Amino acid sequence: MSLGRAGSAVRDGIVDSLTALTRIEGEIVVLVRSAVSGTLGAAGTVADELVIVVRDVVAGAVQATEQVGTGLTASAKSIAKGVVLGVHEVGGDIATAAAETVTTVIRHAAAVGADVSSVARGAVDGIVEATAETGGNVGRVATAAVRGAIKAAGEIGTDTARTVADVLAGAVRGIKGVRGATVRKAVKAPAKKAAKKAAKKAAKKAVKKPAKKATRRTLKK
Repeated sequence: MSLGRAGSAVRDGIVDSLTALTRIEGEIVVLVRSAVSGTLGAAGTVADELVIVVRDVVAGAVQATEQVGTGLTASAKSIAKGVVLGVHEVGGDIATAAAETVTTVIRHAAAVGADVSSVARGAVDGIVEATAETGGNVGRVATAAVRGAIKAAGEIGTDTARTVADVLAGAVRGIKGVRGATVRKAVKAPAKKAAKKAAKKAAKKAVKKPAKKATRRTLKK
């Protein structure tokens, strides 16, 4: 189908934009990878510094995407992929890094009002892709990422945790080593925690009420 001037302009503009976006995503991966491996390599003890460095690098990358308007939803995958590749370079625990990465991006997503489930999906996709590229245990790493994501989403609310769990169940379906039961178990955790908290609060209130009445009676006498 031949295009007119307007159609050709739109086509060329979209191609240029998508090419630029792909380039940006690739650069994010390279920068994050370099920052993680360089900092952990200089630290000496990777295990002790892993969580701190990952959290710091991810937070910095997220702030950068917000400043230039790339958007966290679009960049989450590249950030997560860069983290995994960087941690792999220095022989760090990728599963721990994966969990910390999704936790950090979800907290930032909630803070800026971004779509938490989309951000979580992008991060997990990046983690799975990078782990497969490095020949790592995709099932173990994906499971750690899913658990971390659902736990972080549970801090926002039980409904958010359920939504994230549903989205991630589709993302990891078919990956060897990741069972549906793992996702279901993880999503129940925030609900159980909320129920325990509510029960504890109710029990405390029930104890305080009679005590207050007894105090009032004593004062009246």
